Amino acid sequence: MVSRESLAAVLRLARARRGLSRDQLNAQAKIEPRHLQRLENAKTGVTLEMLGSIAKALGYDPIALLIIASSYDVQTSVAERLVSIKKELAELDAVRIASDLPNHFAEGKLIAERAGRSLSEDVVREVLVCRDEGLNQRKTAERLGIHQSTVSRIWRKT
Repeated sequence: MVSRESLAAVLRLARARRGLSRDQLNAQAKIEPRHLQRLENAKTGVTLEMLGSIAKALGYDPIALLIIASSYDVQTSVAERLVSIKKELAELDAVRIASDLPNHFAEGKLIAERAGRSLSEDVVREVLVCRDEGLNQRKTAERLGIHQSTVSRIWRKT
């Protein structure tokens, strides 16, 4: 977790070390002057897009800025934090997050998922069995312990 305060301090320090005034950074990052002032004083949070713009204007990778802020938050050195992050990246790699990522995009756009909780195939199958047995939606919902609107939605779709 990166706190608003630690990221604000990192942004402030990075800007100062680059010898940039807020006005100069505002012009380069194309953000509102008041917004940068509020970011550097931890009065507002930053979006990923905004952080990317600021980091680019400063000449840093946004991940590097986040790692420094994160290491401060967990009270460890940057080197120790990187070791911890490397372990987490290995765990994510083991569950194939990176390799499966392309499956969630089509033509460079994220594929939207439907809202709501996903239902297992077993639940859908049980609902359809109840329907085939002649149970109504209310009785099916009671038997399976799910909401009647869920039963109704399954019946409409199949």
